[in-house]
Amino acid sequence: MIYRQIKFIHNILQTTLFKAFSIYTISSMLNAALQFLLLPILTRYLSPEDYGIVAMYNLLFSVTSVFIGLSVHGSINRAYFDNKISNYKEFIWNCLIILFLTSIFIFLFYFLTRSYISSLFSIPPFIIWTLPILGFFQFVILSLLSIYQATQQAFKYAKIQIGQLILMFLLTIIFVMVLHLKWEGRILAQIFGISLAGIVSFLILNKFYTEKKLNTQYILYALKFGIPLIPHVIGGMLISYSDRFIINIVIGVKAVGIYTVGYQIGMVLTIITESFNKAFAPWLFNKLNENNPMIKNKIVSFTYSYFFVIILLAVLFFYLFKSFFHLLIGDKFKDADQVIFWILLGNAFGGMYFMVVNYIFYVNKTFFLAVITFLSGITNIPVTYLLTKLNGVVGAAQSYTFINFFTFILTWYLSNKLYPMPWFKAVKNNFRGSIE
Repeated sequence: MIYRQIKFIHNILQTTLFKAFSIYTISSMLNAALQFLLLPILTRYLSPEDYGIVAMYNLLFSVTSVFIGLSVHGSINRAYFDNKISNYKEFIWNCLIILFLTSIFIFLFYFLTRSYISSLFSIPPFIIWTLPILGFFQFVILSLLSIYQATQQAFKYAKIQIGQLILMFLLTIIFVMVLHLKWEGRILAQIFGISLAGIVSFLILNKFYTEKKLNTQYILYALKFGIPLIPHVIGGMLISYSDRFIINIVIGVKAVGIYTVGYQIGMVLTIITESFNKAFAPWLFNKLNENNPMIKNKIVSFTYSYFFVIILLAVLFFYLFKSFFHLLIGDKFKDADQVIFWILLGNAFGGMYFMVVNYIFYVNKTFFLAVITFLSGITNIPVTYLLTKLNGVVGAAQSYTFINFFTFILTWYLSNKLYPMPWFKAVKNNFRGSIE
């Protein structure tokens, strides 16, 4: 039994799955490397208050991105594998129509409410109008990346992502270190980086991947996929970002800056799990189409092995970062080391979540997923508030771990209800094989 598992893993290493995973991982690791190179700079040139403003701006940007385009860019990946979509390029153009209409609405909304939003998120009102523009370009970038992911063009995916990352890195160095613009410099680097990458992505989409024809059926298909995902995405944001919002209310924007530094370090594990999932999801969909019980058993066995490895990586990364923390981070942010372990552990459960949620996407039952994620997000608010009151920024990190575990378990249960897999049978076979 063990030999068969090893052989199965060896076969995976020879497939396009592993090759794509390698490219995605290299791209994401470069992202992580650039972020880590920025940490010694930003934590020395920015104050915790400056870092907190940047964090709250990014939080609001994430909120904006949910409603601009109504999350229909996710349908671009799924539509590629759906026989109902006879003209893929036409479908992409209709997704962009949704983007144009929602962007106009969000821009008007922010223009009218900028003063209130400014006080709520502790960011200056004059930069709020940039958020709909960034949300527009971010949607365009994600749409092109979804096409490259679905068509297994990992190298092109990496070129777009790496180009944007390097541009933002260089602009941050210029604006923060050379021009001493502090938080304004970091935000300007993001604005220029995302906008330029978005323009390039739009030109590529327009030339190679669109046919300009209105199709209400495609619009309805995209909305049917995207709108039920909005509660799911909001729930995910409540899980990922409510900690900083609550820290800002309970403690202050300075604590947000300190917490965000520790959070960014702990996110290195998510870079690995997301990279793997980008390669794994298309591969999994193809294998599930075969409806082969033997392949399903092997997928489940591989998933359990993945669970073990991801927990092990969380522990190893914690001790690694603990050893080099004082070299990486400025003294003003030294308290950030208290949250790293909990963020890493939470992200390990997040990596496990990726391995079970794809079955729900496969059967296109995103409504049920939205219910679970929204429930988890709502649950996270009082839990984070109470633990932050009790334990400060550490309590917020502990809440992050708890809610990621909670979401993983509920999603696993739901995915098995919607698309049964031999989870228990594989455990029995492994146990029997190990005895034999």
